[in-house]
Amino acid sequence: MIRRRLVFSAAAPLAVALVALTAGFYVVLSWRLERDADHALRARADAAAGVITVSSGRLHMIETPFDEALDNGVWVFDARGTVVSSPAAGALDREAHALAGVTRPTFRGHGGDLRFLAVPLREYAAPGGTLVVALSLAPFLEAEHTTLVAAIVFDVLILGLGAVFVRRAVTQALRPVARMTDQAARWSEHDLDKRFSLGPPRDELSGLAATLDNLLGRLSAALRHEQRVTAEIAHELRTPLSQVRLETEVALRRDRPASELRAALTEVSNATDRMTNALDTLIGLAQRDIRPAGGTTPAGKVARDALRACRDRVGGIRLDLERAGEGEVLVGCDHDVVLRMLQPLLDNALRFGRSAVTLRVGREGGEVLFRVRDDGPGFAEDELEAVLRPGVQGHASTPGEGSGLGLALARRLAEAAGGSLTPRAGGSGGIVDLRLPVAAAVNQRV
Repeated sequence: MIRRRLVFSAAAPLAVALVALTAGFYVVLSWRLERDADHALRARADAAAGVITVSSGRLHMIETPFDEALDNGVWVFDARGTVVSSPAAGALDREAHALAGVTRPTFRGHGGDLRFLAVPLREYAAPGGTLVVALSLAPFLEAEHTTLVAAIVFDVLILGLGAVFVRRAVTQALRPVARMTDQAARWSEHDLDKRFSLGPPRDELSGLAATLDNLLGRLSAALRHEQRVTAEIAHELRTPLSQVRLETEVALRRDRPASELRAALTEVSNATDRMTNALDTLIGLAQRDIRPAGGTTPAGKVARDALRACRDRVGGIRLDLERAGEGEVLVGCDHDVVLRMLQPLLDNALRFGRSAVTLRVGREGGEVLFRVRDDGPGFAEDELEAVLRPGVQGHASTPGEGSGLGLALARRLAEAAGGSLTPRAGGSGGIVDLRLPVAAAVNQRV
């Protein structure tokens, strides 16, 4: 769990710091207590030396009211190492006698809980003699032990309180994250249009909110794309399927001459081709298999191929190709994709045109312009944008005729190729401009 890991990550450095601090404190404390013990030994040696006198070349101890306290742990040796004075209990006489005759003040430990100091008495006008004092370190060791235990207890308390505060802070910091995660999960299932809307990223929380908003936006766009593709496939297939069904039912209703059956089968074949092309286009765009800008093609050649594909649907309407400018122009788009853009434009023009349809090809700046013009009713000003939406047909359309997807599919392909598709209103018929980027120009004639 992330909360536990964060608490551990914060508590571990704190614990290491406390251990290091306690270890350093213990070293300083031990050094300080040792120095205090040495000062106490020096003070005791000074006090003992103050009651030592020299008479007839021999050392003597002056009687004082505090002899019992002073003599406890004090040894006096003459120049020959003979004991002049010693405590009543002689258990430490051997260790004290080993220090007799030192030439300078000497400290020595014994057993870890006792410390000696030997001082040559020449410093006290008693040449050749040695004063040895002993001090129990038990009070110092007890103070050291008590202080160490108190420091450890304090460290544990600090570590515990630190862990509690860190856990509380982490919990409070993660609570908005958990709440945002739950909200994002609910929105992804029920309402992809919801957003946190915390503004530009200023910190980690607002950065997470911005990331989740972008993720929800992509999910929403993907869902809308899927729904649109599904709707377009359904719209595009409805009319050809209805036509296939109608032609089949009429053909089967009674015996018909071979010419009529051939005509019916031709209509069925054409409707099947339209369904196949529509499905290939929609599914290719949805799966990113169609890459409109993935190739080049001569504008004149693709225009002639588009007109040739429409010859069987002319029905007495004159179909012309016009060229603007000199030389061939390369379109920065794949040949088959440009055909898929032009075919619905020409189909609409042949459906609504009265006597003539013209496909004009030319270069305008950095674009190739394919202009399809017919002499039919044309577009109204208020429907120029609407007819580009899937399933929407112009005012001149007959109910049940067409699916309203031709211009929408062509526009999607054009925009995917970096171009545009624009219907124009005018009193002289319908006009649709298809603009695609120029790949290069070569000196050939259309």
